[in-house]
Amino acid sequence: MRWLTRFTIVCTLLTVLTAVHAGGTDIIPYRTDAPALVATLSKQIPYPAQPGEELTLVIKTANCGDEPAKNIVWHLNAKEPFELKETGEATQTLPELRCGETANTEYFLIVDPDARSGEYVIDLNITYGGDFDRNYFTTRSTVEITVRVMGDPDLVLIDADIPEADPKSEFDAKFSIENVGTGPAKNVKVSFGNQSGISRGVPNGILPKTSISYIDTIAPGETAIVESSFFVDTTTPSQYPLPITIQYENETHGAQAAQFYSVLVPVTSGNTLFVYLDSQERLTPETVGEITIGVANRGLARAKHVVFTISEGEQFKLVDTGTRYIGDIESDDYDTADFVIIPEAAGEGSVSVKVDYADDYGNQYSMTADVPIKVYSPEEMKAIAPQGGGYTGVIIGAVVLVLAYVFRKRIKRIISR
Repeated sequence: MRWLTRFTIVCTLLTVLTAVHAGGTDIIPYRTDAPALVATLSKQIPYPAQPGEELTLVIKTANCGDEPAKNIVWHLNAKEPFELKETGEATQTLPELRCGETANTEYFLIVDPDARSGEYVIDLNITYGGDFDRNYFTTRSTVEITVRVMGDPDLVLIDADIPEADPKSEFDAKFSIENVGTGPAKNVKVSFGNQSGISRGVPNGILPKTSISYIDTIAPGETAIVESSFFVDTTTPSQYPLPITIQYENETHGAQAAQFYSVLVPVTSGNTLFVYLDSQERLTPETVGEITIGVANRGLARAKHVVFTISEGEQFKLVDTGTRYIGDIESDDYDTADFVIIPEAAGEGSVSVKVDYADDYGNQYSMTADVPIKVYSPEEMKAIAPQGGGYTGVIIGAVVLVLAYVFRKRIKRIISR
């Protein structure tokens, strides 16, 4: 009789625990002269379940009372992220379960492919009848079945915020990594490749200041930002590849397949055009004159499709169009453009020059520079003009001296004959 005593004690404990776990809904206290069903999850196959696969729940029900339980009905209230494989299998029945007997019921579910890792609770409703104190009653109870699901993480690089960098300079970059999987990614390691020197026959010049960045956990649907600094170890403008490797583990510390990416770092020479006044005529008010504007390329890359534009204002008027197409200017080279203007008044002034150009990657640039010019007054023109008749007298005197010299030599030749 020892086994019966032990079974009674175990059933009593299970009954109390089930009543507490179920929140006391429609639970009839255990009585020695009444049926008492206790249901527990016996097996979850597989454990843990994976998103998108089939799942089997084995429910073990024991009658811990002293009377048979009759007309037993189990109803599984499947909800997200679970779905019954067969809709009609939500309800199962059993005519009778005698005192001390157990019965197993099975439910076949399908886990949603998008289900995330976690423990999910499914309600199992149980209804049964029997003699309670020699009176027939029907009782109901709800048992919470906990199902374990473990998803797989999947990290992807969704964005890379990389600025244009100058040769032999440092820059900061941001990388956005999203977990598009169903499980948490743990011990995430983001590695940046060392691209100095030659890699697979391609010259590279990007050096990471920190080769590896660590992230403890990235939950499903979460995006992590990785910030890192780099050094441009080159003087040649181009687009340089930066390899990125993302390694991580699942929640049980199982290594997942590494993700490999390569992003381009644009290295440019920067805005290095220098605009200056190359030359100008002696401009006077209300008189047509010419100025020459120059532009020098002091960068390491050529400037393409260079265009000059000046606009007339209060200081001068344009005689013709104010736009000049220069074309391409190589590194350490220059070009000029002439403009014909009519100054309005004497004094120090300036010409606002707008320069539009592009680089080898099609990026457009625009810059504006003020070039100083000088407009002379009549008094200033007289002050700088040559004295003593100006240039005309000098020229006439020079001609006379030359003619006198020539004729003197001829006279000497005639006399000598």
